[in-house]
Amino acid sequence: MTMENGSAYRLDGLVNGEGAKWLLALVLILAMFVPVSCHKNDGTAAKQQRYAIDKTYRRGPVSFRIAADKKEMTIAEHLKLLLEVTAQEGYTARLPSFGEKLSSFGIVDYRDYPPSLEKDSTVVTRREYELEPFLSGEYQIPPMAVSFWQRGDTTTHKLESDTIRVQVLSLLPADKKNLEIKDIVSPLSFPSRWFLWFIAGGGAAVAALLVFLLIRGRKKREEKIPKLPAHELAFRRLEALIESGLLDEKRYREFTAKVADIMRYYIEDRFGLRAPERTTEEFFAEAKEGLDIDEDKRKMLEKFLTYCDLVKFAALEPTADDVKHTFDTCRDFVEATKIEGEVKGEAA
Repeated sequence: MTMENGSAYRLDGLVNGEGAKWLLALVLILAMFVPVSCHKNDGTAAKQQRYAIDKTYRRGPVSFRIAADKKEMTIAEHLKLLLEVTAQEGYTARLPSFGEKLSSFGIVDYRDYPPSLEKDSTVVTRREYELEPFLSGEYQIPPMAVSFWQRGDTTTHKLESDTIRVQVLSLLPADKKNLEIKDIVSPLSFPSRWFLWFIAGGGAAVAALLVFLLIRGRKKREEKIPKLPAHELAFRRLEALIESGLLDEKRYREFTAKVADIMRYYIEDRFGLRAPERTTEEFFAEAKEGLDIDEDKRKMLEKFLTYCDLVKFAALEPTADDVKHTFDTCRDFVEATKIEGEVKGEAA
């Protein structure tokens, strides 16, 4: 079992013939260098997913949704679990801590979606897990709790779910008495001495290389903590902006200007273009081929930045709908132009 962005390898059976045992060892060593794949998704897929278990709990301005795609599954299957919290305008809500109440499962993968500002000014935060069971039987996910508070108030409130139950079935037949146990594979012939020396030398070289790479990688991590990917940094800035209270105070011009700043900093981090200190006309005149996006996205970006300039410099007063459209445009542009498979890190 592996965490986010992880993969599992399974090799069944043995190959008969001279040297098969050692060839198998070489294959396993080489497999360590095969890059793992990374699955990406967005919040829209989570909205459209149909769930066998789908429960929503409400308390005041906050609702908490727990959904699982299966009520019953085999031990060979994975379970998708969605946690979703919706907070009305003026309130901040937090999902349960990562992995909380999920100790009976193995976490194969997970994804945190960027916050979504809905038409009714509510903010939706989602996390989706991919879980695997260890044994057959009934699995229980104990009640989970989200915390929420009104901005400007230090009082924290709790909203708790019910117990979620999932039945995991065995792959073995009901009548286990008639199961036939197959005999073990016959011994393989022992390879010649020169081949043993060859394998031993190759194994020692691979082991030395691995130790060297591990030590080198550890030193690099200690020397410099990697920065967050550009899109994750932009999403965090958008989330912080929502929680700033500007919408509650209806300071729409200031909110729009800050969304524009987030977009400009994202362009600088993502494409290496100095967008923050340039006017819109200067930026597009100098960007040319450096902005590697298609024509539709280029026009959308130019229209977005021009509108934000009018709000910031020409005293244009945006409405609540204008603010939502501006926020969604920034978020969608970041989602559409992010680098797939970019490695996560801690902020420097």
